[in-house]
Amino acid sequence: MNLHLTDFDESERTDYMMVVASMAGQDGAVTSEEIYAVRQLSIQFVLGPEARGRVMGATATPPENMDEILERLSKTDLRYSLLLDLAAMAYRDDVFTDKESEEYDRLSRRLGVDDAHAKAILTFASSLFAPGYTPAKACDNLERLEKEGIPRRVVSLSATMMAMGISSPAGVH
Repeated sequence: MNLHLTDFDESERTDYMMVVASMAGQDGAVTSEEIYAVRQLSIQFVLGPEARGRVMGATATPPENMDEILERLSKTDLRYSLLLDLAAMAYRDDVFTDKESEEYDRLSRRLGVDDAHAKAILTFASSLFAPGYTPAKACDNLERLEKEGIPRRVVSLSATMMAMGISSPAGVH
């Protein structure tokens, strides 16, 4: 079974992106690169204008109902792709701070993802922003994720993967 973003309603996609957007400010500053990334990811997630506004607001102030959002998302196949997008957002400005690391760990626990899977996803995300990144290397690392027990079909829901062109079967080797 292949999952698509359209398999999830806009409220789930908005919840997802609000969590991702909140990661942008965890290091105390939201860069123009992070703002641009949140906008692009919101487009990838097919969010309407009102939902995009809520997502952009989450870059400055995390949603008050974050625990409820995480609880809802922990019960969906979006949790692995969400962790990938959270890690990618943290790496986007080329600095992964202790505060971002703590938040990533906290969110992975709240989403019910075990430590081994969370670490594997974090390692994969770092490879996407490493010097010398190529889609072929990302595909090799994606295969390592699968060996860790994280289904490719679930990770491929990541907006980061879509934006980098490595989520579709044609883009994954």
